[in-house]
Amino acid sequence: MATLTPREILDRVRDVAQRSGAAEAEAYLEIVNFTEARVRQGEVESLYQSAVQGLGVRVFVDRKVGFSYTTDLRQNVMDELVRRTIALAGQNAPRDENRLPDEQLPALADLEIYDASVAAMRAPDLISLARKCEDQAFAADKRVQATRHAQAGAASGEVHFTNTFVPYQTYRTTACWLGVTAIASDGTLKREGGFDDRRRIFLDLNTPEWIGRKAAERAAARLGGRSVATTQAPVIFEADAASSFLAGLLPALSAANVIEQRSFLAGKPNRQVASPLVTIVDDGLLRRGLATRPFDGEGVQQRRTVVIERGMMVKFLHTATTARRMNVRLTGNATRSYDSLPAVGATNLYLQAGATPLDKMVAETPRGLLVTDVAGFGFDTVSGEYSQQVSGRWIEKGVLGAAVEGVTVAGRLDEMLLGIDAVGKDLEYRSAISAPSIRFRQLTVAGS
Repeated sequence: MATLTPREILDRVRDVAQRSGAAEAEAYLEIVNFTEARVRQGEVESLYQSAVQGLGVRVFVDRKVGFSYTTDLRQNVMDELVRRTIALAGQNAPRDENRLPDEQLPALADLEIYDASVAAMRAPDLISLARKCEDQAFAADKRVQATRHAQAGAASGEVHFTNTFVPYQTYRTTACWLGVTAIASDGTLKREGGFDDRRRIFLDLNTPEWIGRKAAERAAARLGGRSVATTQAPVIFEADAASSFLAGLLPALSAANVIEQRSFLAGKPNRQVASPLVTIVDDGLLRRGLATRPFDGEGVQQRRTVVIERGMMVKFLHTATTARRMNVRLTGNATRSYDSLPAVGATNLYLQAGATPLDKMVAETPRGLLVTDVAGFGFDTVSGEYSQQVSGRWIEKGVLGAAVEGVTVAGRLDEMLLGIDAVGKDLEYRSAISAPSIRFRQLTVAGS
């Protein structure tokens, strides 16, 4: 049996579905290659490699939806999968919003999301890079004599898509990453600190020297950490901690959660929900962005969506289903894999950079906490409660003092967003969700 090209696979699936009674049909073919090397004390600790290709099929019959997937791309298997998916659709309840998006827009310019040099990386290349990261952590501070691990990885992928309204679309992506978790020691005292970087293009990565030095600095800075007395104080989240905070807010920005009243932001469109210093953007077209792509998981062209503008709730993130239910325009935020249905997700979500350098933010804080690391998950985006264990440095008279650990910061998310009184300039796109440093006017710092 002849091997079919990705386009031939999709055309066959769509045609079989429509001949078998589907009013609308969609086929999503995904191919992913992944390699990651981990090194510890100069020795290879682990090497992960995977190659996956899979096909997801979604059909609509009388406003009923069916979905199935397979990694077996033989023609007879795919034909049977389509027929079985149509039978599954018949068992589900009809809903008016069960339709494909019918938007068709022109092709986009090159978004620079594929790097052939990353796709060509092999295990020896990655092992060498991981060792360099670890070596640089050792060289940066004599108190660092061990690491939890250093890692280097590369992934490449292809997405091929068609539906009743879109004949064929495809794109290729790459991603590469470096990181190290250093362990600093002072006598019997040991503390960890890590730094990692992830990019689409290899030349955009920070160097192993930079990554190793940052990890060593973070580990050494945590030595001697202590708790502080419970108090109310200004709290600054350094950029990485602020990015984690923004990631925790993501469920509240999902239109699916808003519709189901599972977001503390439900019922607040066009209302002030954050400080005027806060603008949050979801940009699927960010050049070289880690979540940039020409179209989303439903074939909808990507776009730049302002979610919160100068504190005003402007727009939630949508799939085609949620957009129909709320009678609004699509935002291109259907995320998926071949083995899952489209769901609301972010692309490149970021809090727009402000004008205040981090050192000035600290200098203008008479007494408070600088958060450099967060642990666990402390968000309840339904009720709006927040409580999370953190570590960092205490601030006294505008000067960084002793390391702090074993404390929890807490507040209400709505009050926290409204109470942001400084936004930093240090925005970097090292992950798909990014933020600069931010300062909350006052939070509860719960310690000893």
